[in-house]
Amino acid sequence: MSALMTGLTALAPAPAGAGTLSPRARMYRATNTSRVLNDVRRVDMHWQISKLARKHSIKMANTPDGSGGYGKLFHTKDPASYYLKSTSWSTWGENVGVTGGSVADLQQAFMDSPVHRANIVNHRFRRVALGTYRDGDGLLWVTVFFYG
Repeated sequence: MSALMTGLTALAPAPAGAGTLSPRARMYRATNTSRVLNDVRRVDMHWQISKLARKHSIKMANTPDGSGGYGKLFHTKDPASYYLKSTSWSTWGENVGVTGGSVADLQQAFMDSPVHRANIVNHRFRRVALGTYRDGDGLLWVTVFFYG
């Protein structure tokens, strides 16, 4: 069994009229677009596990940052147990990120980072769980959990 966990912050301004899809739907589309453009099959969404990924995104947004504010990137302590306790799997990876910009900005930052990109284009991953949360300051917290 293998695992790769990575975190990333992208703080670009959000474009006007970013679309009518939810941030989770946009992240799912961006993830699969990146996979297809790199000759890797699309991943299917696991809706139940995505509820857990959203809980993790909320937890990151609401964790004290150590300087009197809130919001801190971190990975799930035991992702295999947290997400996959009753699921058949052989490998997993987790990307976490936050952006003051758009989903496209965060996806580009993920693709520009070798460790994040490795998770996105890993051909062994077949499913994904996505959790997003926009905090009171407008920051978008994202958890992308892949497995296969």
